[in-house]
Amino acid sequence: MPLIEWTVQLSVGIESIDEQHKKLINMINALNEAMLTGSSNELLGKIFTGLAAYTQKHFAYEENMFAEYGYPNSQEHKRQHNELIAQVVELKEKFMENPQGTISADLMLFLKRWLTNHIMRTDKEYTEFLISKGVK
Repeated sequence: MPLIEWTVQLSVGIESIDEQHKKLINMINALNEAMLTGSSNELLGKIFTGLAAYTQKHFAYEENMFAEYGYPNSQEHKRQHNELIAQVVELKEKFMENPQGTISADLMLFLKRWLTNHIMRTDKEYTEFLISKGVK
């Protein structure tokens, strides 16, 4: 059973961003599945590294849209992105420093809350603005 299920409530109404959010959900679910099935730390590290890299790519995509369309709250949104990236990178580095360690249920819960809260609160704040600029 996936840790996060995509629902219409998670949609921001912009197809490209929804697709990226779905990919992030799939990556978190893959990491959770690998943890639950006792996959090797090498595989866990690979998935976690991919998740951290894709998160940065996704945030850069959003921030480029903010710049292109003049989103007025872009600085605050970018600040939140930077905080979240720092947290994910720190967690990834802690995992990579301790190859005998494992991905914990607490870490998975953090990732789930982080993504769903970011989409439901922060990302939904820009939806109306970007759609009004013609972004679909």
